[in-house]
Amino acid sequence: MHPENDNGTPFLTTREAADYLRVSERTIQNWRYAGTGPDYRKHVGVVVYHIDDLNAFSERWMRSGGK
Repeated sequence: MHPENDNGTPFLTTREAADYLRVSERTIQNWRYAGTGPDYRKHVGVVVYHIDDLNAFSERWMRSGGK
C-alpha cells in the first residue's frame, strides 16, 4: 500500500512533490532539468512523481545524527 495525495493517487504533480520534499517548485524543476532529482514520469505529457520515488530520493540524502 502506498501513501496517497488528496486525490487518492500516489502520483504527485511537480508542485505537490515540491511541497512533499519541502523545497521550492523551481528547485525540483532545476533538479529534473539537471538530471539530479527524483525519478519522474510523464502521464500524457504531465510530469508526475510517485511518492515511493520521492522517498527513495530523500533516503539518498539522509545523514546520521553526528556521532
